[in-house]
Amino acid sequence: MGIEVELKAHVRDPISLKIELEALKGISSPRCEYKEDVYYCLPNEDALFRLRRESSGSTFSALEGQLVFTRKYKTLKDGIEVNQELEFTSHDSQFEQAHAFFLSLGYEIYIRKTKRGYAYSYSISSELPALHLELVEVPPLGWFLEMEFVLTDETKVPVARTFLLNMLEMLGIDQADIESRYYMHLLASQSTG
Repeated sequence: MGIEVELKAHVRDPISLKIELEALKGISSPRCEYKEDVYYCLPNEDALFRLRRESSGSTFSALEGQLVFTRKYKTLKDGIEVNQELEFTSHDSQFEQAHAFFLSLGYEIYIRKTKRGYAYSYSISSELPALHLELVEVPPLGWFLEMEFVLTDETKVPVARTFLLNMLEMLGIDQADIESRYYMHLLASQSTG
């Protein structure tokens, strides 16, 4: 089980940020991505797990995908998530069957979410694994920059947190733009508000 250290921040000018990201020395070429998530819950409870159909490719017309089943154990400190997750994958053709299976067990749909944008990998030091970055649009919430390390050593969490904040500053994004709420809660509040 990996330890995720991640943050997301609101982005006002995604085109300029995309150019800035792609100019970083050592960053990968962008991968186009599309993710469709269904969060499930027990009746009248918060979301328990997620079914994701994720597709990526060199262009949006050449996407290939898989299903990702995820259960996260979440913690949040100063807008930065430190999560442990249980995860496995399946072929994306199984989406409808997996969805019907969860509903048959009594789970309900908590919220649906889509993300469309660009994914990058950025190798920054021998001390940390590659940083995963995504510049994504989450309708109707807008554009976000997501940055994540997946660690195997819990002692690296403080170094990873510091790097994320420094990276945000380097990209000209204010810490006030960090979104500490989970997407599912933001979307749920919009649908009830």
